[in-house]
Amino acid sequence: MSDEQLEPKDYSNAILVQDACNLSGVVHSFSSVMEKIWSTARATGCGTEWVNNHPIAVMYANKIASLTGQYADASPAFGRAYDICKSKAENG
Repeated sequence: MSDEQLEPKDYSNAILVQDACNLSGVVHSFSSVMEKIWSTARATGCGTEWVNNHPIAVMYANKIASLTGQYADASPAFGRAYDICKSKAENG
């Protein structure tokens, strides 16, 4: 179990993954960052809903959906997640 906390790089990677074309690489990266999201959730007393709606999770899930042909249009949740990830990547 990881005790790592989220860093600006994790938010930056969520943005960078939007250009990925390798589903396997995206899934492996998503799995790694989800450990950090869960570590943060446990440290702050948050649960599954918070984890599932975390901006990084939304960004990765959107990319996985895109790579598997599930939908093409970005949702409002994606736009909010993108803005949060961009801010956290730039400002920590």
